[in-house]
Amino acid sequence: MTPVTLALVNGRIRTNDPRRPVADAVAVAGDLLALVGSSAEVRKFTGSVARVIDLRGATLSPYPADAVLRRGAPASLVVHSTEQDGRELLRMRDGHITTDRFS
Repeated sequence: MTPVTLALVNGRIRTNDPRRPVADAVAVAGDLLALVGSSAEVRKFTGSVARVIDLRGATLSPYPADAVLRRGAPASLVVHSTEQDGRELLRMRDGHITTDRFS
């Protein structure tokens, strides 16, 4: 299994998965989602080499908007600010980050 390279925690995750419509963290391994769940679950699953980003309540949604975030799905997502401007903070498509305002 590919190790987790990125963990996004403490967010408001819209999964589009009827079995778990909301979560607060995701872990990415390569180009796939390794885990969608609580921040505590993701932190336990994440090794020492992974980058961990605290979303501080920012909203994370699938990209494209009708995709589903669940384990094994492509790591394609977008994170928007909680502020009124709703600016894009991070965008990932198939495991590749194209926008990263957390750096």
